[in-house]
Order: sequence, then C-alpha cells, then structure tokens
Amino acid sequence: MSSSALAAWKNKVILAEQQPLPVSIPAFFDEAAARNGDQVLLDFFETGERVTYAELTSASERLARRLSLLGIRAGMCVAVMLPNVPQWHVIWLAVLRLGARVLPVNPTYTARELQYVLSDAQAVAWFLPADRMDLPDSVSPWPGLLRRGWVIPVGEGTGINGLDAELPDAGASPDAEAFSPDLKTTANIQYTSGTTGFPKGCILSHGYWLNLAQQARLMHIEPMRRFFTAQPFYYMDPFWQLLMAASSDGTLTVARKISGTKFLGWLADNAIEWAQLPEIALKSMDIHADRRFSLRQVFTFGWGESSRKRFVERFRIPATESFGMTEIGLGLSMPPGWPASDRAVSVGIAHLRREARIVDDQGREVDANTPGELQIRGAWIFEGYFNKPEANAAAFDGEWFRTGDAFERDPGGFYRIVGRFKEMIRRSGENIAAREIEAVVRAIPEVLDCAAVPVSDEDRGEEVKLLIQLHTELLADGRDPREVLAADRIVRHCQAELAPFKVPRYIQFIEEFPRTSSNKIAKHRLDQAAGPRFAATFDRVANVWR
Repeated sequence: MSSSALAAWKNKVILAEQQPLPVSIPAFFDEAAARNGDQVLLDFFETGERVTYAELTSASERLARRLSLLGIRAGMCVAVMLPNVPQWHVIWLAVLRLGARVLPVNPTYTARELQYVLSDAQAVAWFLPADRMDLPDSVSPWPGLLRRGWVIPVGEGTGINGLDAELPDAGASPDAEAFSPDLKTTANIQYTSGTTGFPKGCILSHGYWLNLAQQARLMHIEPMRRFFTAQPFYYMDPFWQLLMAASSDGTLTVARKISGTKFLGWLADNAIEWAQLPEIALKSMDIHADRRFSLRQVFTFGWGESSRKRFVERFRIPATESFGMTEIGLGLSMPPGWPASDRAVSVGIAHLRREARIVDDQGREVDANTPGELQIRGAWIFEGYFNKPEANAAAFDGEWFRTGDAFERDPGGFYRIVGRFKEMIRRSGENIAAREIEAVVRAIPEVLDCAAVPVSDEDRGEEVKLLIQLHTELLADGRDPREVLAADRIVRHCQAELAPFKVPRYIQFIEEFPRTSSNKIAKHRLDQAAGPRFAATFDRVANVWR
C-alpha cells in the first residue's frame, strides 16, 4: 500500500471521528428496524430460526415492559446464562431499554464460578435454560442481591415471544418512570480473565459498544450484507458483530458453537461475505479447497504469519489483522486491503478514537524498534473494573490503559506484538487466568504449591499445563508423587471447580519450584526445573503418562 493510500485511510478515520454515535443501543436498533422492518437480522441456520429487525425491537419492547413490572430498574444487573439462541439478544436489548445492565455468564461455569460472578456483579435477576433450573440449588452461599423469585427459565422451543411466560402480565403500566439510556449508561458487566487473579467485570457502556461497531465497520474493504459468527454469545464478539451487521443493514448468521472442521463449509453454504475466522479453521482448508465462497474479507485477530499467507494464497481473500481487548475494544488495526505480505507480523496502527504508545518500566515512551508495554487511551474505552478500585489503580497510567502486552513500533508507526507481560493462557479463543487455576489446585491438601502455564497446541493455540509441588514429607523414602496424589483425582477436583475450558490438559509433578528474590515462582525458568524423577507428564485427554 502506498504512502498516499495510508494517508487516505488515516484521513478516513479522522472524518469518522466527527460522526456522532447513536444516542443509545436501543435507539440504534429502533432506527435500524425503521429502515429494514421484515428483513432478517439474525439467522440461526442450524435450527432454521430467524429474527427480523422488527421482531427484535418489538419482542424486546414487550419484554422490557414485563421486566419493569417485575421490578427491574435502571442500574440493576441482570445475568444471562444461555447458549447461542434467539432469545439472548432480545433479553439484552430489553434490559438495556430499562437502563439496567447485563451480566453475560458462561453456561459451562461451575457452582463456584457462578457464585463468584453473580455476587461480584451484584446481579438481581438470572435468566438460564429451563433444563438447568436445578443449578441454582448448587450455588452457595446464595448471592446477596439475587432474588430467588427472579431466577427465570428460558425454554429453547418457546421462541422470542415466549420469554415472558414466567413473568407478570404487562397489561398495566410500569410503576416506575421511564428511563432513557444514553451513551454513558452501562450496558454490560463483561467478565474477563485478562490479567492475573479471578475474573474482573469490565464496565462497558452503550458508547463503548457503538464505538466498537463503528470501528469494525470502518475496517471493511467494501460494503457487505452477510456476516457470520460462531463465538459464544456470552463472549464480547457477538455483541459488536450484531451491531456491525445492523449498521450495514445486513444479516448476522449464527452457529450454535464453533467447529474448526465445519467453519469454512458453513461460510460457503450460507454465502457469507464477512467472518471473524479462527485460525483453527485453516486445518480444514484442503477439505474445502474446491468450494465456492462469497467471502470478501475475514478478520483474523492474532494469526501467525504463515497462516495468513497460506489462507490468502489459497483463497485470494483479504485477511485483516488487528489488536483488541475487552477493556479497550479495538486498539490497533491494519488498514483494510493492506497486502498480507507487507508487514505480515504487524497488528496495525492506532484505530478510531484511539491513541497508542509504548513505554519502558519507568513509564517513559520508547523509540521505534524498542520493546516495551503497549498503552492505549481514547474515548469509549471501558469505565474500569466493577467494584475493583485497586485493580483500576493498577490498570491505568493516568489516562492510558496498561495492556500488559509487550510491543514494538516500527519507524512507520506500525505495531507488532513481541510477548506478554500478563500471566494469561489463551485456549481456543478463551482467556484463562493462571492464578484462578492455581488457587483451585492449592486447595488439595497434598499440594504445597503449583503453577499453571501455557503450552503450544496445534488445534487450540495453547493448552493448560499444571505443575505441582507436593509437601516434602509425603515423598519420604523416595515415594513416587503419582502414588501420593493420583492424576485423576487432580482432574476431578478441577472439573468440580472450573469451567471445562479451564481444566488443565497436562499435569507434571515438580521437585522444587525456581523462585525469584521475593519468593514468587519464576515461571520463565520452569523448563529447567523438573528432575529425572519428575519428568513424566500426564495427558488428561489421552489418559496416559508420557
């Protein structure tokens, strides 16, 4: 791409910043429904269920009236723990109409994890699948603000018009004054493991989501109408993808859950023009090499250089890279249409309403080609972590959000990732905090200490490996640690306390952990720490020691 083309792209971003955002997410969808009416907005192709623009707005208005009669008010938090079903975004929009906020909950969470997020986010109501209504009985202690009468079952077969079956009749007028949310009103408490420790709830406003949708649409190389998602609805991506599709007067086609082997076939079968393509889908390229695609562009988010090159050469479809986080939305992006071979390892330049810098450990901005921590600032980033003042103080350097990731910037202003500062494991697109796994495993009496670390995995990007040090007295007389603490017992313990995607695949016992001067585990030295007696690693999937 020429310097003039790059300048034109930057100018386009500047002009976009001058465009006002819609006043709120409900106002945005109401305007989209006025334009598109009976056009399909959400297409659940696997079940044949479809939701039009008009149906989304009318169903959400009806549900909002019922929720108001129930007692849901502005500022309250409503948890939604559902799979990818049409009711999900109807509930989201209905809650937002009241000025309340939504807590998206992973349906695979254990009782321990549910108790934590429902309490931490101060949820007062909870939507969950009708066939999981036994789950609340396992949550102990009961979250303080959650009303037992406001645990609401959602049956998949009822459709979007059956959501209010368990709610009061909406024949009367709500007894509270109408509330009109604005851009500053909180829309989501979105939990992320992004740093160390237990998950923290990011406060995401209406402005955050509408700005993110504008950022994504600005990256399109041309107008498109058919979009695709297979990301779980509790994850952040489907929210901005739905807003992006509606801003393009398009349709978002939805898969129930992601499949690396089926993904490319889905895109071909449904004449999809845009998709956020997971790198694992490339494993099926040979299977679908002869298919006819309508794809005009894919967003890649963290692909390796070789993967992008193979995909572009095979399909001749632009693959646009960028860098984002729940806290900042999109921070950096490659200009749309940028050749894949030029700056192949870059994630781009500062995007819409974003500024970027790289600083050293003293907080001083560094020169080009010098590694340091990436920091981002700008309008409509997150409002901080909910009820976590200490985490907020650590997360910001003045106005700048500290990403915790190591970057370099080339002389042309393009950024590339060179490492991670935060202890995070990214498995199949899910962020897993090492400290949460470690806290769970330390509860096993025989465990003196442990460390969860990422290991490379061809299918999932990274897998979780757990290293365990047992109490020394338990290993007297040369006892094998595998006899003291069986691997299957560790696995069962983790499965009881952690969502399935967090459960370690690999387990290895370690004689002694290398330590820093402050007695913390030196994870960068773990490769050299295991002695001969402790060399074997248990593979949970294969159920063998290797």
